[in-house]
Amino acid sequence: MTKYILHGGQAGRQSPDNKKFFLEMVNGLSDKINVLVVLFARGKELWNEKFEEDKRNFSSASSQKVFSFEMATDKTSAFIEQIKQADVIYLKGGNTHWLQDHLAEVPNLKKLLSGKVVGGSSAGALVLSKYYYENDDDTYNKGLGILPIKTFCHYTEEKSDKLAKLKEFGENIETIYTIPEEKFFIIEH
Repeated sequence: MTKYILHGGQAGRQSPDNKKFFLEMVNGLSDKINVLVVLFARGKELWNEKFEEDKRNFSSASSQKVFSFEMATDKTSAFIEQIKQADVIYLKGGNTHWLQDHLAEVPNLKKLLSGKVVGGSSAGALVLSKYYYENDDDTYNKGLGILPIKTFCHYTEEKSDKLAKLKEFGENIETIYTIPEEKFFIIEH
């Protein structure tokens, strides 16, 4: 069973809900946890800064755990090995299309993620879905289909017209996750 934690976005903000998100990714795991931080949705010039931010977010959410952090490499074969060694894979948000393009290069990604904890914030949640709405470019897209759902991150009631269009987009899928910023859902699949 794989535990997916889909976050609505803005996970870097300091808030009680975001602290719960980072805590949920390590909840129930041993005291020594291997965390793989995937930053493919960001420009490489930001990777080190965002990696340090995420390390602080995990560590402050659960100070009693011992973490081993690794930044994902964009070399596919090495990235596959990193996934195999990780207990937690965190897909940080940013440009959804960049993230999806990188992850699409990984053969059998769903199988590689099996039995892991996979946290995805914004773009990270969207790419795991079968279909999603992308706020940045106001488009409806087909994701990697790892989860048989439709997802709408950064959701607010003012965007209900976009939600109606997402319901009609692609195959008829009943389960649609509307996730406001700083909120999250847990799916065990």
